[in-house]
Amino acid sequence: MPGQPSSLSSKSVSSTKIVISWSAPTDEGDGITGYSVKWQAAGESKFNQKEVTGSRTVTLDKLTPYTLYEIHVRAESLNGDGLWSGPLKVRTNESSEL
Repeated sequence: MPGQPSSLSSKSVSSTKIVISWSAPTDEGDGITGYSVKWQAAGESKFNQKEVTGSRTVTLDKLTPYTLYEIHVRAESLNGDGLWSGPLKVRTNESSEL
């Protein structure tokens, strides 16, 4: 199984989108086939999830303006999934619509 992704950071934030990136785990196990990203708004009990292949960047869209989100990433391989990363907390911008 691969290790945990590290260095999660937000590259771009708008009122409805967050672009995040991360570094590959130092321990890649038997080879990483992709990543899984999960996120939830503060106070929500359910996570949304998205699969990512061929990249260490993802755009989360259709988000709620001026809302704090908690984001986690894990590496996946043919032999199993790694552990989820620690949380990245990012707030979307306020809506520019009046």
